[in-house]
Parts: sequence; C-alpha cells; structure tokens
Amino acid sequence: MPRSQYKHMSPYESVLWDQYLFKFRDYFEGFEYDVRVGEGQISPGVTNPVYVEAGMKLTQKRIDAVGKRTGEVWIYEVKANAGLSALGQLIAYRDLYVRQFVPQATMTLAIVTDFMNRDEEFLFVKQGIRIFLYPEAADVWAQMSL
Repeated sequence: MPRSQYKHMSPYESVLWDQYLFKFRDYFEGFEYDVRVGEGQISPGVTNPVYVEAGMKLTQKRIDAVGKRTGEVWIYEVKANAGLSALGQLIAYRDLYVRQFVPQATMTLAIVTDFMNRDEEFLFVKQGIRIFLYPEAADVWAQMSL
C-alpha cells in the first residue's frame, strides 16, 4: 500500500487531496499541512520538558490542510465518506485557528471527500462549508492498489 505524501492524511485521503489539487492548486499561493491548533494538554505529573512538549503536540488538534492566498485562508478536512464528525472538526478548527493566528483574512471552510449523503450535504451547506466531491478517487485508488 502506498504511503501518504501529506502529513496526517491516509493514503486514500491523499488520493482525494490530489484530485482537488489537480483542479485548484494554482488558485492558491501555497498550502500548509498538519497545522496544529489549540492548546494541547499536559498529563498530570509530567515535568520533563521533552515529554511536556511531546504531550502538547500529541493532544493539539491537527488541520489536514490550510490554503492561503491574498486576503483568504481556507481550512480543509479531507475525509472519505464525510459525515457529521467532519462538520464538527471544521467548525472547531476554524475557531481554534482564528484564536491562535488571528488572521486578517476571509476564512473559508472546505471538505474534500468522495461521498456525502443528502443530510450531511444540507448541514455543510447551511454552515457555509464548501464541498468538493471526488467519487472518482475510488477508481484511482483501485488502480494504485493493483
């Protein structure tokens, strides 16, 4: 099985993301991956600075991708069969990102997925989240897995 070229994405999620990038890469000035947001948590009793830092990093939230262009920041969740968990993640990531980085830009949330049912689609749209649907990713994945 191929390894993901993007931190924090599974190999299949990388296929989804590549489908997106093929169409939209040039729209952005660049992307950051595995963007850590939130405070993280230190386990009680841990005082060694190495373990404190590791614990903080392990417990922070991680955004799959952040796309940037002048005046815009896009926060992406890349997930097969996107459901309500992805909806919650995106809303939380936006709020934590804004708290941590205080961007002076328009924030856009986006889901990159291969499938979404109608109820989830309704809820994502209601929250203003952009949906990028790539059902063909399954065929690309199948060809890679041969």
